[in-house]
Amino acid sequence: MVPISAVIAPVLISFLHSTFTAMWIGGMLALAFSVLPAVRKILGKSKETKALNALIKKKLSLLTYISMAGLIITGFFMARQAAASGLYTGFLSFGTEYSTLLSIKHILYFVMITLSVFRSLIVDRVKKFTPKQNQTLNMLTLMLNVLTGLAVLFLSAYTSVLASLPTP
Repeated sequence: MVPISAVIAPVLISFLHSTFTAMWIGGMLALAFSVLPAVRKILGKSKETKALNALIKKKLSLLTYISMAGLIITGFFMARQAAASGLYTGFLSFGTEYSTLLSIKHILYFVMITLSVFRSLIVDRVKKFTPKQNQTLNMLTLMLNVLTGLAVLFLSAYTSVLASLPTP
């Protein structure tokens, strides 16, 4: 039996990684499918709706940035552990099935970061967009990020199962 002291750090890192993932992707899912539709249904297309959406976006952006940093840090430690076990052959490496899937996941993660930064820092500052275009671009960017996040979750599950299989 493995001593608990040898398990604490990897468990804590995995727990934090899962928590940051849940905060980011769960926040996007809740926003896209619950919060924004409810706000629009109750307040319509009023000034209050715009102000409330801006405040929600600002608050969730903070959680998103915390999650991004947390995922990078915990992902680094998880990659070191996978490399030590021989599963992972390096950042953006396609040497093994596990590394290929993890590299695709990392690429999608960077797409998520780009979409999030674009949505939170750029979309609302482009003056040539009409309010309707701005709203459409915000929602489109959010939905693309939700789909990308779900793909990342799928690849996480896939690599987790691969890591748990006995080596041939």
